[in-house]
Parts: sequence; C-alpha cells; structure tokens
Amino acid sequence: MKIVLVIDQFDDSNNGTTVTARRFANQLRLRGHEVVILAGGEPCEGKVCAPIHRIPLFQKLIESQGMCFAKPDAEAYYTAFKDADIVHFYMPFRFCRRGEELARQMGIPTVAAFHVQPENITSTLFLGKKKRVNELLYRWFYHVFYNRFDHIHCPSAFIAKQLEKRSYGAKLWVISNGVDDRFVPMQVERAPELADRFTILMIGRLSGEKRQDLIIEAAKKSRYADRIQLVFAGKGPKEAAYRRKAKGLHHPPVFGFYSQDELYKLINMCDLYVHASDAEIEGISCMEALACGMVPVISDSGLSATGQFALCEESLFRAGDSDDLARKIDYWIEHPQEKKAYAEKYARAQDENRVQACVARAEEMYRQAIHDKKHKGYRRVPLSRWRRLTSPNCDTIRRRFCKGGAVMTMLFWAFTTLISPILWLINKVWFGLRVEGRENIRDLKGGAVSVMNHVHPMDCTMAKVALFPSRLWFISLASNLHKPFTGWLVRFCGGVPLPENVHDMAELEQGMEARVRGGAFVHFYPEGMLVPYHRGLREFRPGAFALVSRTGCPVVPMMLCMRPAQGIMRWRKKPCFTLRIGKPLYADEALTKKQAARDLEQRVKEAMLSLDFQADLPAQELCAFPENCG
Repeated sequence: MKIVLVIDQFDDSNNGTTVTARRFANQLRLRGHEVVILAGGEPCEGKVCAPIHRIPLFQKLIESQGMCFAKPDAEAYYTAFKDADIVHFYMPFRFCRRGEELARQMGIPTVAAFHVQPENITSTLFLGKKKRVNELLYRWFYHVFYNRFDHIHCPSAFIAKQLEKRSYGAKLWVISNGVDDRFVPMQVERAPELADRFTILMIGRLSGEKRQDLIIEAAKKSRYADRIQLVFAGKGPKEAAYRRKAKGLHHPPVFGFYSQDELYKLINMCDLYVHASDAEIEGISCMEALACGMVPVISDSGLSATGQFALCEESLFRAGDSDDLARKIDYWIEHPQEKKAYAEKYARAQDENRVQACVARAEEMYRQAIHDKKHKGYRRVPLSRWRRLTSPNCDTIRRRFCKGGAVMTMLFWAFTTLISPILWLINKVWFGLRVEGRENIRDLKGGAVSVMNHVHPMDCTMAKVALFPSRLWFISLASNLHKPFTGWLVRFCGGVPLPENVHDMAELEQGMEARVRGGAFVHFYPEGMLVPYHRGLREFRPGAFALVSRTGCPVVPMMLCMRPAQGIMRWRKKPCFTLRIGKPLYADEALTKKQAARDLEQRVKEAMLSLDFQADLPAQELCAFPENCG
C-alpha cells in the first residue's frame, strides 16, 4: 500500500505523537509499504513539506511545548496524496482538517488518530481541572474533525472509552503506539553524576499536567532524601519554575533533552521510574522505561491511561498526593530484591506492545477502512446550523437538475445570463482575464461537455464568461456549495453538487445526459481537486469522457493559463489569466465505449497541453512569490 501520514510536526522527536509517527513510518516501510510523510519543517527523503504556520502571541508558548503547526498548502497535499491507498491523520487541527477535505475530494480512504487529549491543551492555559472546558474541547474536536471518519485509532482503551462515552460513533481501534526494539534491559555504565545515588527518572514535557512538581516534593519528604537523584528528561515551559522548586534538595535535579539513541541508555542507568502525569492518553515514555526493566510508580489519575501498566499496589500512588508518592518511593528503596523481581515482570509485560505487533494491527485497520470506503463511501457529515442557513440545499439543486423542468430551467438560465456581464467585469478588472479561441465553438450545434484545469477558486466564473451565452452547468463537489455565501456564487453559475451515494450518482448521470442532449454545456474539472496556480495538468478522472462516449456529443478542451501581470495589472502580486478554448473533439465510434472514453481522455489531455503557453515560461516570470505557482 501507499500510506500517507499527515502530522503537523515530524522533524524533532520532542513529543510522543511525533515519536509514534516516526516509528510507525519506519516499521511500515520495513513491512514493504510505501510511506509518505506530509508535515511542516525541513525536507527529507519520503517527506513532503508544508510551510510552518506561526501564530502571533502564542508562538513562543507553542514552541516551548515542543510543538509547531503546519500551514495548509494545496500543492503539498496533492503531491503527497497522489496515488495513495489511504491517508492517516494524526491531529484535529487546521492542517489535518484541510487535508481530510482534499483527500475526500480525491476519493482516498482516510483514518484518524486521537493523540491530543483536551487536558494537554487546557493544562497549559491553567484550565486543566475545568471539566466544562475539557468537555467543550471534546465536542469541538468531534464537530470539526472526527465526525468525518468511520475509523479512529485510539492508543489506549482508556481514551477509547472516553470517545465512546461522548458518542463519537466511529469504529474505535485500540492500538498501542508501540515500544521500539531498542528499549530492552541492558548493562550500562552509570554517568559519574549518578554514581552511588538512587536515581529516579521521569520522561516527558515539563508542563503543568505532567506534574514533575510532585516528584520534587516527594523527594524532599522521603526518608532517603540524601540518596535520591532526580532526572527529568524533557523540555518545556515549566523548567525554570521546577529548578526554583528543587532548591533544598540534597542533589540538584538533572534536566535535559535526550535523543532516542541516548534515552534507552539513560533509562538503564536509573533505579526507579515515576510517572506523575494527571492526564495521559497512553504514556509511551513509561512503556519504554518498563520495557527496559524499570519498576514504576504511576499516578492513579482518572484522566490517565498509564496506571493500567502497574502490576502491584506499590506501583500506584494517589494522584496529586506527594506524601503517598514519597511512601511508595521509600518502599522500593527498602526492598531491592522485590524490585529486581518485578523488573523482570515489567520487561516481559511490554513484549506484546512492541511496535511490530502494533503496526500489524494498524495494517488491519487500513485494510478495513479501504474496504468500507469502496463499498459504503464516506461518512456523511451533517451540516452545521450556520451552513444550513447560509448555503444552498444540495439535494434540492440536484433533484431539480435531474428532473429538468422546462420553465424552471429557462428561468434559471435567464437569471445566470443576467449575471454574466457582472462576472466578466470582475474577472477582467481583478484577474486580467482574456478569452481566446471562441471561434472554435461558434459552429457547435446542440450540447457539449467542456473540461478545464482547476487552478483558482473563481475559475468557474471564468468558464461561465468564456462560454456565454450558452446554457452551462458545473459538476461540482458538494463542499463547494456548502461554503457560506460563496456557495451561492457557485450555484448562480450553474453548480450541481456531486452526490455521496451510488444511487444518486446514477440519477445525476441520467440528468447530465438529458441536459447535453437538450443543447446545454455540462462543465467538468477532470482533475477534481483545486490546486491554486498549479502549472501543467494533473491526473484526470474519467467521468466527463464516459459521458461523452455515451451521448456522442463533442468535448471542448479549455486551458486556464497564467501570464505575468503587466501594464495596468502590475499591482497584482500574482499572475493574470488567459482562458484558451480548443477545437471540439469527438469519441472514436469504432471503439467500445470504455476504450473510446480512455482514448478521448488522452487526446483531450494532449489538446489542453498544446493550449498551455505558460509551459514555456519560467516560474519566476509568472509570479513574484514561489507559493503562487505549482
């Protein structure tokens, strides 16, 4: 399979989600799959880069948490998603939300992962214990992202229960993030600063919900405080505060960020692992420590899944209670033989969570998602009340188009004809639009199918102007008509939404045939997905050419070309447009319908490329900024 992993950050292993994505990618490749990473940051092999999205005022806080956000980029999405079998989204933020919309447009099966616990966000804003705020985030995650998926990856049974409790409705796959094979018990020479001390380790971001402050308090209260050495592996906004809090300890804590190659050695140098976090979806760092044979003391917080790994009562302490944590630390210091016996048990217990087994389970999820997409289609997403009020009703539009009442058709054609001069003026003044090749369609009798590359959100209005005064219908994605206010513009240009099920698709195809035979133009974007200012052509979908082969009508190739802004249009920072209309082409009647459609598709693509004068122009002549061109 070709699998695309979409995540905001992939470069730095400074958070559990990124570490998980990197391990999954490596293991999937070892199992013979082609894996493409779509993320922000620096380019590397097998990765498609998107720009970094910087948020004013909050950027320093975001970076202190070891995070960054990627900015949606249509060219990057297309490059990564092309020919993909499935797309796996990791975050419910803007980058993944836009990616899901475009994957849906391209007809690619998708799955999502739930890696962001609301408490991870609210704790940073000092609202971690506000239940209403956390519930609001759970609902928001669902309504803007997770309600679009039939399959959701949950790293633990705990978070699966949380989603089930909140009626997420998808199939929840409980698949651990997995422990790398490097994390095993081994003999490691201790660092000099750790020699002759009882070393307690915690791995994780230095942030409020991780509760490193409890470990510092417990170390001060321990009967063996003079022997204890604390090591905090991680970075975050609380480091300065924790250094101040640690004053008074016999041995100052060690703070540092460690690579994965350094981490397993560090774990094997330490004596006890403490996981004090109040909120945790799984706790991959704790799992790694256990796999190395460390005995843990874990918080029993009701918002943390990590407590499931405790094998005895002495490995659990009451959440938020530093006195109880100090007692459990003292117990393990006083019982070294029992600790040694449990170390072997903890190491063996993590064998079933090795990353190979987890990726095998993920493969099963991918195959099921691909099967369900093929036989059931995408999960239908209910429109919000705002979108229902501000966008046209797609079912009504499609029904009227398919039934084709003569009076309603003439009234709608008259209305759209009246707005065509306004659209011409807007396109001329704002985009510098020129139309060439109208003489190629003057002698056409009856209806036709027109096809054009899809490189601008307003290119439907440009096609409307170019084919004026013919009756024109656009076959469009329903999401384009669902957009508040702008959906009405698509509708007024003759937009007809694609349905989400096979039955309605058959009805729409009959409606298109009737419109073409009635003398109208039916307009297609065979590339499907909009990629602004993309140079050249992308892969075509066969729908338009199948319609031509069935009806025997001509197909009119059109190419929207970009040219450098000159003269009065130099105020534009982006290129101007020229819409070129080619000569009509017909299907080869000597071929079967299927063969004729494929042959026609190839000839139309060649005709469109021959119209593309921008292919001879260097990118720097077309636009001032690289992001404006594909």
